[in-house]
Amino acid sequence: MHSAAVRRLTGNEHLGVEFATEWPLYDLDEKTRALLAYAAKLTDTPGMVADADIEALRAAGWDDRGIWQATALVNMEGPATRCRVVGCAAPGRARDRVELHAGGRSYG
Repeated sequence: MHSAAVRRLTGNEHLGVEFATEWPLYDLDEKTRALLAYAAKLTDTPGMVADADIEALRAAGWDDRGIWQATALVNMEGPATRCRVVGCAAPGRARDRVELHAGGRSYG
């Protein structure tokens, strides 16, 4: 999920880029944690998203509109971010740049 959206969602304007990979270590409410878990799964393993994931969001307090908006945001920002990262990398160094930006996650 886009970092600016997460800052608005959590009300914490001081979250840095490390939050993208370290969010499980933060003290978050159940609703926020459920959304971030869903966003991570949708980003990392989209083929594994199932009805149970949507039900978990509903159980945490998300309505269908919020779930749709989060899904749309993740689906728009994920590819756009990967393109920006690779697009500004020097030839031959794109993979290093992507891994650095991903905080250890591989997108390739």
